[in-house]
Amino acid sequence: MPLPFPHSLPPIVTQEETSPALRADAARNRLRILAAASDVFAERGLDASTAEIARRAGVGEATLFRRFPSKHDLIVAILAERIDAVIATAEECLGEPDPWDAVERFFTVLVEQQVHDQGALEAVKDECMTDPALAARRKRVMEVIGRLLRRAQQAGVVRDDLTAPDIALLTAAASSLSGIAFPGLRPDLWRRYLGVILDGIRPDGATRLRPPPPPRRLFE
Repeated sequence: MPLPFPHSLPPIVTQEETSPALRADAARNRLRILAAASDVFAERGLDASTAEIARRAGVGEATLFRRFPSKHDLIVAILAERIDAVIATAEECLGEPDPWDAVERFFTVLVEQQVHDQGALEAVKDECMTDPALAARRKRVMEVIGRLLRRAQQAGVVRDDLTAPDIALLTAAASSLSGIAFPGLRPDLWRRYLGVILDGIRPDGATRLRPPPPPRRLFE
């Protein structure tokens, strides 16, 4: 049986956060910087300057570097927040009494979050799979998604050959539809194809999947 995890993991620590009492203005600066960095990276990619991020956040560049000594630290902090949001969503969905409702809610909430954050995630996604600072979060998100999936499989409402990495990739596939450039597409078209995915994970009429699922170790 896996060890229980605390409700939330500690934030990625930066220089100022080692202080015994984090000042309220410093906390607000941190949030402004992370929000600005997400927007700027989504618009300009990782080549965007820290000067532009600081300007967008309404802080000095020195303040940015006190919070995040390097651009890499900033990227990791953004990803930590995104992974924490996925964990929180999965944990909330585990509170649903009906296992299928829990899975459906998880897919819908997560895909909607990812659709609205697609640009930032595309800009920084390569960092997510490799940085050691995110290892505990990667492990935890797979654990909690696995719990959600196993409960539904034991109830017989989700096919039994799916794994937690499958679920992670399926949500990514559904959210990526928002990035399709085609004139006249509805912004909520992803909901149509999410319906197809949800039908596909039910056991009724399921056929054998090939190839096998991706190794879980790649996601941890």
